[in-house]
Amino acid sequence: MQLSDHFTFAEMTFSEQALRKGIDNTPSAPDTDNLRRLCKIILEPLRELWGVPIHINSGYRSAVINHLVGGDPTSSHMDGRAADCVPVGLDLTRAFALIRNSALPFDKIIIECNAWIHVAIADEGQPTRKVALMASGGPGHWVYNYV
Repeated sequence: MQLSDHFTFAEMTFSEQALRKGIDNTPSAPDTDNLRRLCKIILEPLRELWGVPIHINSGYRSAVINHLVGGDPTSSHMDGRAADCVPVGLDLTRAFALIRNSALPFDKIIIECNAWIHVAIADEGQPTRKVALMASGGPGHWVYNYV
């Protein structure tokens, strides 16, 4: 199922941990609606802004999967409002600066370990905070700094 022109349900819900452990990582209907909104208002415009395809490392995560990967207990991944992504062929620091300085309605962006960018949208009807952070450390031990 296509969530938007360039993003599928399968890629936005794929989890290596779920496959390895036999865990169902299927989102609820409201979480799927959030994934669709994330794709349409952030990921598709980001693809255009960056001018390159986007690889999704992690989209939706069930609470179990989020715990297994060391995600924040309040992570926006758990309700389909966040994705960790990599711009294919574009420097990550440049990609982060482009988002940060754009008019895109992101709630939070995080450049994590200089390896991927976390993008999140606000709950529907809530204002966007436009928070930009840099993370270092590792699962369960992340350190966040405003940039």
